Amino acid sequence: MTDIFQELQDMMPASEKVFERNTRVLAQEVVGTILLPYKFYAAEAKGSRVTDADGNEFIDLTMGFGPLLLGHNPDVAVEAARAAVEKAMLLGIPNPYQGELAELLVDAAPCAEQVVFCNTGTEATMYAIRLARALTGKTRIAMFDGSYHGAHDYVIMEGVLEPDPSQPSHRPQGHGVPNATTEQILFLPYRDPRAFELIESNKDELACVLLEPVQSSNPRLDVGPYLRELREVCTRNGVLLILDEVITGFRLGYGGGQERFDVTPDLATYGKILGGGMPIGAVAGPRELMKPFNFFGEDNPIFSGGTFGGNPVSMLTGAAVVRHLHDNPEIYPDLRRKGDRLTEGVNQFLQQGDYPAQLLHADSMFHLMFTRESVERGRHFDESTMMLENRYYAHLMKRGVVVPGIHLFFISAAHSDADVDLVVDAMCDSFRALRSEGHV
Repeated sequence: MTDIFQELQDMMPASEKVFERNTRVLAQEVVGTILLPYKFYAAEAKGSRVTDADGNEFIDLTMGFGPLLLGHNPDVAVEAARAAVEKAMLLGIPNPYQGELAELLVDAAPCAEQVVFCNTGTEATMYAIRLARALTGKTRIAMFDGSYHGAHDYVIMEGVLEPDPSQPSHRPQGHGVPNATTEQILFLPYRDPRAFELIESNKDELACVLLEPVQSSNPRLDVGPYLRELREVCTRNGVLLILDEVITGFRLGYGGGQERFDVTPDLATYGKILGGGMPIGAVAGPRELMKPFNFFGEDNPIFSGGTFGGNPVSMLTGAAVVRHLHDNPEIYPDLRRKGDRLTEGVNQFLQQGDYPAQLLHADSMFHLMFTRESVERGRHFDESTMMLENRYYAHLMKRGVVVPGIHLFFISAAHSDADVDLVVDAMCDSFRALRSEGHV
């Protein structure tokens, strides 16, 4: 029997050639979390579909890692980007195009009165942490086990749950992060009241608590009461609460996780959907808390800046897409309906067949877990499970669906009911293939 990985390579000879060329000059492609055991290069995309370098078409569940809520290259974004390029691709100096997108974000985000734009979600959380330290005069930050907040030194951490999962320790994901930086982090147990005690006992050192309204590693919708209690704990202890809405912003609703769970943070960070498919990041908050961004006019200023921050293409494209979301609120209930249907179809199959897996979801965000056990916190990887998952996603790709080895995936407004049916069938059939090979 031909191995599934070899079957995919036989389908994609052009991707093999791209791989040979790229690996000579690229130390890393895209992000380090994509560990594909076969060569795959996407070349074009439209709507819910992506086409590889060989011309093979797939239903895409990557959606740019989340930004493409309207699907690939929606007309509203393409037309706005084309018009923006005609005006100016880059100015560097102030331009008149930031104001509209900032007004739209202030309208959408319950916590926001002012906005600062940057280029990525990583930059947004970096600036928000710097701002929290300037505002409070304290230096430590708290974050939760299973969270993801970007790739800068202060947040690229992973939890260590042994010996006590209610008081996790942490370590950097990879080398190059100084011990002094690691010591500035307090890790908290997710969805555990013990986290509130840790905040209380460390309040004199903690500048902020940073978390995703819905963890990308553990998407679920039963987190509202915990978030609201966390809000109260932070307020009571003089610790700023930062909601990282880089993924959830404009995905869980027009007002993101803040609207969905009725919780208002001190600050919020944004990216992804806000740019309409173009690079973007943002920090948003009340006017009083945003004052330190005025570098030349405040007693406790912080520095932020970047050549491409607030660039015309991101501003005009983002504004067009966010306006479209505002004017078409029916997008959100339709996404929820399709997300529920996809999850129910897959989980019903897994339960009936007694497969060791479950699909978690929060509306249009999904995460496939290879375990039957109840999932309370974000996943921790082991080699045998990763090998099984790699094989599963290879079978899924053979059946025309792309999830590139990062486990988290998305649907968009461009995914039709027929697409959802095809995804459910492909996911179920891929589990059957694993079982026929003796893996599950």
